[in-house]
Amino acid sequence: MPIYHRRRRDWKDDRSLILEVLEAVQAQSDLYDLSSSGVKNFLTKVDVIKKIGFETNADALLLGIYLRESLLKLSKRLGNYDLRVHALDFPDDLSRALLKTEKNLTKSGLKPTPSFSLNTLFPDPKLRGFALERMHILHRGDLITYLNSLVSKERDSLLGYSATIKDLIHICEHKIEQRKLLTQNRFTADEVDIWIPGLCLGVEVRDCWESKHEEDLFHLLTTMIARKKAKFLAIVCPDDLSDLTFHALREIERQGKVEGLSIIRVGDFGKYLDEVIQLTKR
Repeated sequence: MPIYHRRRRDWKDDRSLILEVLEAVQAQSDLYDLSSSGVKNFLTKVDVIKKIGFETNADALLLGIYLRESLLKLSKRLGNYDLRVHALDFPDDLSRALLKTEKNLTKSGLKPTPSFSLNTLFPDPKLRGFALERMHILHRGDLITYLNSLVSKERDSLLGYSATIKDLIHICEHKIEQRKLLTQNRFTADEVDIWIPGLCLGVEVRDCWESKHEEDLFHLLTTMIARKKAKFLAIVCPDDLSDLTFHALREIERQGKVEGLSIIRVGDFGKYLDEVIQLTKR
């Protein structure tokens, strides 16, 4: 008995098992009625899986699990099995059977509701397939544990020094997208992190501050005014930046050397955008 009959190591095991069963069904016409709805649904499902691909395919994962459960039942009933001699039973509604397998795989203690499902959480089929695989391998199918793990990793990423700048940019971009504004991001040394042409607004993010950086920052901002004709400039910093550091950074704004400059915390960036939008409408 091949090892991929007994347990799953990765998606290749699913592929090997599904293709072996497919070959057995197609070759053993005395065991399988190819005109029956159950067999026809199985052949159709495999054909769709083959076209999409086996890796990160939720249906391939679920069908592999379903087939192993069927083989286990066959083994318990017969003591052993040979796919050249013994036939598997395919349900008339294979999709319903796979849906049941998915529900059993993602036991989370949640009461089922029409609005809550893996399809809702992960509408992209490849992402759903990846999520199912990780959930199955790492968390024994516990959806709540898996989601908790994802949030914990996201929290650690946000608190990590190396990810702070990237996360600040993503937060700003999200708030900009909510207001349907177009951006140009080049991430070069002589331009701000985000440029919003429709508002003539340049956004630069900073997760720390030292007075020795003031000259370089002043040069960057004045360059944006000269090159891009920037009317508004914003320096965005984390919400948890210390008050002492934040007020030291705001001293640049108070000096009034850069016209249209605002230094704000990321939590106030949405409100700041709305104010700039209103100013540009006047």
